[in-house]
Order: sequence, then C-alpha cells, then structure tokens
Amino acid sequence: MVLAVIGIVLFLILVLVAIRIGLNREVVQEDAPATALIHASGIYSIVRRSPREELLKIRPSEENIRKYLLSQNEFLEATQDWLKEIDVLIERWNESLNRNIETIEQGDKDGVEFYFYEFTPVECPVCLNFFRKGNFVTREQIFHYPRIIPPFHIGCTCCIIPHHGNENLKDTTEQGMRPLFLNDTPPPLPDWKTINKQPVL
Repeated sequence: MVLAVIGIVLFLILVLVAIRIGLNREVVQEDAPATALIHASGIYSIVRRSPREELLKIRPSEENIRKYLLSQNEFLEATQDWLKEIDVLIERWNESLNRNIETIEQGDKDGVEFYFYEFTPVECPVCLNFFRKGNFVTREQIFHYPRIIPPFHIGCTCCIIPHHGNENLKDTTEQGMRPLFLNDTPPPLPDWKTINKQPVL
C-alpha cells in the first residue's frame, strides 16, 4: 500500500515536471520569431541597422581603387600631378561614402522613411544616364539593397538626401519625386570603375 502511494506521488511529480518543461518550451518558440522580424522588416531595420557594414562589403576598398587608377592609361606616367589627382579622387570617394552612410544613420534616428538623389556640387554626367535627381528610394529598399547608396563610381557627385515631408522639392527635382524602382529589382547602376574627373579638374 505504501509503495502504491509513493508510486502515485512520483508519477504526479513527473507529470508536473513534464507539463512545466512543455510550457517553457512553447514560450521560447513564441519569442524566437519576434527577434527574426526585427531583421526582416524594413520598419524595424530603420532603427536597428546601419547600412555601413553591408555597403563596405560591396564597394571597392581604397587600395583596389588606387590599383585600378594606377593601371589606367591616363595615370600610367604616375607623375606628381597624376598621383595627386588619384589621391583627390580617393579622398572624395571616401568622403562621399561616409557622408551618405552618416545621412542614413541620422535619418534612422529621425525616423526618415524616404531619401531622394541629388548631385552636389555639380551634376554627374555618368549617373544622369541611370537616374535623375529627385528619384527616391525607401529606407526598406536601402535595407534590402545597400548598393543603391552613392557613390556609385569614381568621381561620383551623387548623394542621398533625407525627405522629412516638409521640404520644398521644386528646386531639388526635375519632374517631381519618382521612385528609382518599383519592383524588387534595383535598376542597373554605374560601374564603379567609370571615372568622372569633372569635379577634380
């Protein structure tokens, strides 16, 4: 009789432990998708992820740009003037890259959802073959396709400007704000090896 009571008590304890483990396992499984949504949703990505790391993976390094420029016929003589011009092109590349990334990082803090393209200080003849100033992209598109962040090529004067909704866009657009692309495939963009020396000269 005593053994039967002990057996029943042990059985009940095992059942309670199994139920508790089962409940804890369900809670963990419910929490897992919530963290995945932070990385999958463009809305959450606005405040969660800088595009810096992803963009630096796909953009050429300073060393690769220098090697490429030194291999070009116009730079083969490697005189002091040419070397200075190469340094200026690389410096402007780095400045543009950092400025555009910092613009997006600040926009994330401000809750910006749209960015439009602008040329500064002068229009970029290379980029004009691919898009016009005033074309815009969403923050979610930037999250999914960091390659749409300028600079696109050596000597690129394109930059990305946050749209807060209260700007007068008449001076910054040619035909009103139009999306850069509508489907899930970004348009072709300039090859980074294309050289625009106009702003340097």
